[in-house]
Amino acid sequence: MDIQGGELNLAELFSDDNNFSKIKEELRALNRYRVEVGVMVPVGNKSLAFLQMIATVNEFGAEIYPKNGPYLVIPMKDGSFYKLKHVKIPERSFLRDGIDLGMFRINELVERDLSRIMNSELTAYELYEDVGRLIQQRIKDEIKLKVTPHNAPITIENKGKDDPLVDTGALYKSIGVKVMEI
Repeated sequence: MDIQGGELNLAELFSDDNNFSKIKEELRALNRYRVEVGVMVPVGNKSLAFLQMIATVNEFGAEIYPKNGPYLVIPMKDGSFYKLKHVKIPERSFLRDGIDLGMFRINELVERDLSRIMNSELTAYELYEDVGRLIQQRIKDEIKLKVTPHNAPITIENKGKDDPLVDTGALYKSIGVKVMEI
């Protein structure tokens, strides 16, 4: 295409030789998908419902009170039990922080991928896959990096470590991605 002298031939710009129709369709396709990232994969003997409950309790915090008696009974590794009137689990936002603290990188990725769509190097679906994988990795990074608030002494004693969101690794492994047509 010759744009010397300030002349622009729109017919040539929008010709099939420049993949304009394909690019236009891919840009429209951006409205046909959405990406979901979160606790989506059952791991080992842990059900998806259980892992989602663990994620929710840690994401927002919770206070747990006994339902069938005056105490919560906490089994310990050595076979003994602790009796507690209630347990307060502090908020450890790894899902929201995974996205919020990574927004700059997510925006950069979207800009790069939109440019690749404009150059006929990527599809709309692939853009959503890229965004999903980046968010998935950001959430997994937050699970590993989130060290405060610390575990309670009884939890440290039971787990053998003060690693608030990591015990068996099931929560980390449960983070999945799904691109869906809407």
